[in-house]
Amino acid sequence: MNSPLDPQTRSIHEAADWYARLRGATVTPSLEHEWQTWLQASDANRQAWHKVETVCGRFDRVPGRLSVPTLGASGARRNALRKLALFAVLGAGGMLAYRQSPWREWSSDLRTATGERRDLQLADGSLLQLNTRTAVDVRFDADQRLLRLHAGEILVTTHPDPISPPRPFRVDTAHGRILALGTRFNVRVERDQTTVSVLEKAVEVSPATQSEIRQRIEAGQSLAFQNDRLARPFVNAPGSADWTNGSLIVVDRPLDEVLAELSRYRSGHLACAGEIADLRISGAFPLDNTDEALTALAENFPVQIEYRTRYWARVVPRLS
Repeated sequence: MNSPLDPQTRSIHEAADWYARLRGATVTPSLEHEWQTWLQASDANRQAWHKVETVCGRFDRVPGRLSVPTLGASGARRNALRKLALFAVLGAGGMLAYRQSPWREWSSDLRTATGERRDLQLADGSLLQLNTRTAVDVRFDADQRLLRLHAGEILVTTHPDPISPPRPFRVDTAHGRILALGTRFNVRVERDQTTVSVLEKAVEVSPATQSEIRQRIEAGQSLAFQNDRLARPFVNAPGSADWTNGSLIVVDRPLDEVLAELSRYRSGHLACAGEIADLRISGAFPLDNTDEALTALAENFPVQIEYRTRYWARVVPRLS
């Protein structure tokens, strides 16, 4: 007799099933409503769906004649898609990473859902702003002011410590530690690296497994780092902190990168046809209404938007 699945794994299995169903040839309004009901039922479901859609979004880049959707029978196709989604998320070591990282995210002190942003004042007077899909712990004690960023993105505006002697203000991620030096800075965590962008004053960065290595980053600079190395500093991207105002500012960026950014604020699937992935995009796009952002893309660039459902969109070349 099979042992019952724990809640996290059960949500992954359900998300994989929904992924397969929504990739079917017919998606009815009632099916879409059922999916939305399931999605909103728990944080576990939302996190599981985000994990599945992130991993399985890579399948769209597989050439058509090799991809799973070419299977003829709808039942076989759905079953194959479901198994592929489960293996991608849980197989080949994925289960271990899934059990470790998302649990820290779900149990964090502060979290935001897809498309949500939050501003709050910390106990020392510092301002913390959380971007979409963010999880962070706050640990202030007699010796330190510490934020542990498990996922997502934050903007920190530090305040002089009211306690004397002043406690250091740090941000820890899986990839290392950032020491604030009276500053305003943005931190974004991705799977393989953390990126810090300094807007005012400076920070000092150390990789997790090489704490003796330290790099000072000044205002106007960004730095990407992994747990054992630091990359070279580079100039802040235009509008790197404009997400706090609900805007995505891009200058000459490939379309697939722009869509990847917009998808962080949108539930469901968003991708583009391979032949226009490198189309260069510049502009300002609203983050609080990604449908409006997609409409702006279609109005200003040679593309059009295909919607299978409200939550499944693909950008394709505009028909002449």
